[in-house]
Amino acid sequence: MRALKWSLAGLGGLLLLAIIAVVVFVATFDPNAYKPRIVDLVKRETGRTLTVDGTIGLTIFPRLGASVGGLTLSEPNSPRIFARVGDAHVAVALLPLLSRRVIVDRVTLTGLAMDLVRYKDGRTNFDDLTGRGAPGAPSAKAPGQTPPAPPLAIDVGGISVEDATIGWRDEGAGTDVHLSHVSLKTGRLASGEPGKLSASARVQGAQPKANLEVGVETGYRIDLQKPAVALSSLDVKVAGEAEGIDGLDARLRSEGVELDPQASRITLSRLELTAKTKSGLDAKVAVPRLDLAPDRAESQTITADVALVTPQRKVSAKLAIPSFAASATHVDLSRLDVELTAKQGDLEIQGKLGTPLALDLERRRAELPGIAGDLAVSGKALPGPSKATVRGAARADWGARSANAELAATLDDSKVDVRVAVANWSRPAISFAVVADRLDVDRYLPASRRSGAPSGGGGAPSSGGTPPVEQPFDLSALKPLTAAGTVKIGALRVSNVNAEQVSLAVKAAGGRLVVDPIAANLYQGVLAGSATVNANDDSFALKDRLTGISVGPLLRDAASKDLLEGRGTVVLDVTTRGNTVTGLKKALGGTATLALTNGTIKGVDLGGILRTASALLGSRQALEQQAAGGAKTDFTELGASFVIRSGVAHNEDLRVTSPVLKVAGRGDVDVGQGTLDYTVKVSVTGAAAGLGGKDLAQLAGATVPVRVTGPLSSLRYSVDLQSLATELARSALQRELERRLAPGKSGGEQGAGSAVGDVLRGLFGKPK
Repeated sequence: MRALKWSLAGLGGLLLLAIIAVVVFVATFDPNAYKPRIVDLVKRETGRTLTVDGTIGLTIFPRLGASVGGLTLSEPNSPRIFARVGDAHVAVALLPLLSRRVIVDRVTLTGLAMDLVRYKDGRTNFDDLTGRGAPGAPSAKAPGQTPPAPPLAIDVGGISVEDATIGWRDEGAGTDVHLSHVSLKTGRLASGEPGKLSASARVQGAQPKANLEVGVETGYRIDLQKPAVALSSLDVKVAGEAEGIDGLDARLRSEGVELDPQASRITLSRLELTAKTKSGLDAKVAVPRLDLAPDRAESQTITADVALVTPQRKVSAKLAIPSFAASATHVDLSRLDVELTAKQGDLEIQGKLGTPLALDLERRRAELPGIAGDLAVSGKALPGPSKATVRGAARADWGARSANAELAATLDDSKVDVRVAVANWSRPAISFAVVADRLDVDRYLPASRRSGAPSGGGGAPSSGGTPPVEQPFDLSALKPLTAAGTVKIGALRVSNVNAEQVSLAVKAAGGRLVVDPIAANLYQGVLAGSATVNANDDSFALKDRLTGISVGPLLRDAASKDLLEGRGTVVLDVTTRGNTVTGLKKALGGTATLALTNGTIKGVDLGGILRTASALLGSRQALEQQAAGGAKTDFTELGASFVIRSGVAHNEDLRVTSPVLKVAGRGDVDVGQGTLDYTVKVSVTGAAAGLGGKDLAQLAGATVPVRVTGPLSSLRYSVDLQSLATELARSALQRELERRLAPGKSGGEQGAGSAVGDVLRGLFGKPK
């Protein structure tokens, strides 16, 4: 018994001494004294400079722990800062270390900041920290060597990272992205034990441009023996702005993700991606299973539903990609099928397109070698459904950010070949060439926009008497457009106007669309000109010269007006501004000239007006009549020039000649209102009697004023008969006096005649 007592007393004394020793050690040990050694060790092993501005705190029992603040680490052999840590804390249980088990409390990092860089030669500023480029693994164990110790069993209570900032710059690719407000929290990290992870960050990029909020939630299980990681219920959310995308709201979910680090393999199960944008994009992609490895990828059938909905239109597409296998550098899909539906107003387009797809990931290229599909166009305003078939090929190079395609389409009875190329996707520059044998554009336009019918503003009022509201057109789509190309059409019909051998050169940049030159054969003549549309101020300019044109069929087809027949030259140089058809008409300005031969003015029979006026001479009332449908005035020549201001074309030099009549005139054509106010002065030629105009002979030498007014579709004319009688009397008196006082008389008579002639000329003007 006494021996046992002495043994217990000795053990107690030893324990007391141990406790006293630990207390003395903790009280006297200063870990900050080792700062220079730690700094020297880091410098010697990595070439980096470590700075410890804060105080190192140390705990011994029940866990060995350390906390430190104000850490900075430089880049290798450089004063540039690679990383900063505001505050760090970690603690390890002591006793489990004896059995090669590492049990760590939660690891906490606050204020971490890192700048990661990949240089143009492929190196990074953290290669030395990841072991890249380090000497190879040790050689195989030599006979007789001691076998390696079993691996440590690690058990971490959790990791917390708060308010971290991470920068990534790839000098080769030009990428520059920064992550701020980074937060990471995990549960227990132990082999075979389940846990949960949550992370969030703000992603801001200069190239590519981005301002995004990212959040990640997932369950996990780690197998440190294999090693392997399995994620469950992965949920990734992204919201914000990205390059070319406003109001992005995207979500990636996967039922399970398996990561095999040794094989560098990732397997995703029941993957689903959804995305919406402020511009109306709504997309959903589903993949039942996707296996990814450095040298191979395998996927089950991929399906996608994509819709773009705006106030003006709705476009939706269904995509299907059958199961495929791909190498590290090539993806070859036997088939990519798209089912498309597009609606704008009452117009609807439906179709199916399919093509093989080849991706060269190393060269960053894609090719669609065999595009084939069918489209159908329908709408209430169309005369009937239309069908189109498409065949062709397309290529894209996302390294060069360019694409091009060649397509051959059959659209009803038209054959159209299109070549298009797009350079610089971020700010696309488009080049194109379109060749068609024939094209009837009116077939695909609403009835209100065909055959020169008014498209608003001037239409008939509704049943309530209120005129219909004219919808403004929007040119904003031209502002970002940069394009150049040509269009050639063998036979074209647009707005009920027919043309042949149409050739256009088109350029668009800075919000301006310029079509120059415009060339075509139409209505037995030739068109040469140019047109400009400026979306920056909604302005339009047109310069056209029509030579040898038959104006009658042109007016009937283009404006539904049967006013004039004849062939000759029409020159237009006009500008206007506005966002409605009515506004454009009222703002029209510029000049126009007209020179025709061997034609007819319809709706007004000037010879008939003179005959009626001659029969009514002596009446004190004016002659007023509605223009008759079959009335006409033939001419051998007609010429006029117009100055156009605020939609009103003013003319001062109308001249019309025929064997029987000569006409001069002046007046206005109000293009905006569609009305005419003209005064013409008609005189009968001396040859009228010999050409069947005997009933006009008494009017010979007189100038008859005729006023033509009213809407172009319902003109009226009037003649002041009292003024006509006065004009006839003046004309007869002048002729008789001049006959009597004509040269050849006696000198006295000549003198008298000369004096009387001067008086007459003063009263009536120069004798004719």
